[in-house]
Amino acid sequence: MIETHENKYLKNCLRCNHEITDLTEDHIYCTQCGSPIRNECTGTSAFITDINEPVEHDFENEEVFVLEPDAAYCPKCASPSLFNQEQLVEVKYPEVEVVKQSQFKMVDEIPF
Repeated sequence: MIETHENKYLKNCLRCNHEITDLTEDHIYCTQCGSPIRNECTGTSAFITDINEPVEHDFENEEVFVLEPDAAYCPKCASPSLFNQEQLVEVKYPEVEVVKQSQFKMVDEIPF
């Protein structure tokens, strides 16, 4: 079990074990090693910087969605968690990529 403060900040950094005492809302990285100290969904506008890439969450003005510290994926949109991206939590089931196949078969020879 990963111990957290009431606001879901880690009590100790998962990478360097530094004790986390600064619980300021916009400080989400360890001051000793730079690892995230609060697990968040990476499918929100806070993490998606490419304007062509869709934001996975569909609630208005959603910038941050805080997850449980052991979550590898977001329960609302299935985006990888911040701790997952940083390899700080165990991922038992890797993300599956769905590849769509064309319904048309490729023909080697054209009969005309």
